[in-house]
Amino acid sequence: MINVIKGILYRMINSKTYLIMPIVITPIVIVAAIYFSSSFVEKVNVGVVGNNNVNFNSEEFNIIKLENKVPLSDLVKNKYEAVIYFENGKAEVNTIKGDDFKSKLEKIVNGENITIKSGEKRGVAANIVGYITMFVILLGLMLYRFFFDDKKGIAKRIISANISYEQYVFSHFISVFIMTFIPTVLITILAKEVLNLDTRVTGSELTFIVLILSLLASAFGLLISSVLKGEENISMLGGMINVITTLLAGSFFTISNNNLINTLGSIMPQKHILDFTIALENGKGLSYIDILNVILISFIMIICAFLINKYKIRKYAH
Repeated sequence: MINVIKGILYRMINSKTYLIMPIVITPIVIVAAIYFSSSFVEKVNVGVVGNNNVNFNSEEFNIIKLENKVPLSDLVKNKYEAVIYFENGKAEVNTIKGDDFKSKLEKIVNGENITIKSGEKRGVAANIVGYITMFVILLGLMLYRFFFDDKKGIAKRIISANISYEQYVFSHFISVFIMTFIPTVLITILAKEVLNLDTRVTGSELTFIVLILSLLASAFGLLISSVLKGEENISMLGGMINVITTLLAGSFFTISNNNLINTLGSIMPQKHILDFTIALENGKGLSYIDILNVILISFIMIICAFLINKYKIRKYAH
């Protein structure tokens, strides 16, 4: 089995295209995460219709004066988080961000001191983890190209390698995990040390987080490669699932205050990894429930992939 892993790793390393992601893309993503952590302050765009002087004593808001009401599409496209207009001297708030957000804005308009953004502060480490999540999962998906190629003659390869089916599939999983984890963690830790980042997360903790993320990426890639046929289908559908779930998890930013979307996002394993990182940054007592959830989801995907491949091999054998 070790020789099989060495052979798979050799093929991956010689396919230089797949090394671009961890060696080139990951540093760029980390730099972007650092930039947005230190230089970018996310504000809430609020449109105010008419010449009404609405006093928002907060750095959270970007007030935009409007002559007329805007169409609903501007709210849907996130051009404005809310639009305030006045009828009979009373302020009305138009938003699609949920009742809680609307209620807070109404209180602010009426002079109350309310904070829009709640929850723990998201710092440099959480931004780094959030930003690299999508790319690490994508890398885990791409590296199964060799597994997909091997599936066409997997029976012959197993016989020639003198190992069991389970060992052969597991060899691919281990190889993808190694190629996902090692470059990513080395570059991440190097960036932290060289740039002297105040992440409030130690190098060992960051290593552990990347390890769990790599486990998730490797498990997801194995499942998608086991279910689908055709390399293009795997890349397209797997990539689409990766983008949607990572965005819903809020890895880059909170996309909505809608309760349904937030509920869907909280289910995603990416969200659990991000929450664990945020808790570390904010000095919270460690709770490994989030990490255990990710590990459980990863193992379920691995088991499903094994069962699917075993079924397919038996089917082809007959």
